[in-house]
Amino acid sequence: MPAPALSPDLNLIENVWATLKDYLKRQVKPRTKAQLFHGITEFWNNLTAEDCAKYIDHIHRVLPHVVLNDGGPSGFK
Repeated sequence: MPAPALSPDLNLIENVWATLKDYLKRQVKPRTKAQLFHGITEFWNNLTAEDCAKYIDHIHRVLPHVVLNDGGPSGFK
């Protein structure tokens, strides 16, 4: 399916990166490279199939809005 270039609304990994960033900022609060590495590893090791399904389901909600906006942002977060 053709998609707008670099559209974060249609790029699942962008939502995962945002969740990882939020997790690091709110939970881990790393001050060293080792703490950062540990926090990232912990996040990925705890990512479940249900979490992944949530990101996939997000596409079903935003896609109609992206189409209505002629490929523009959906307005969803």
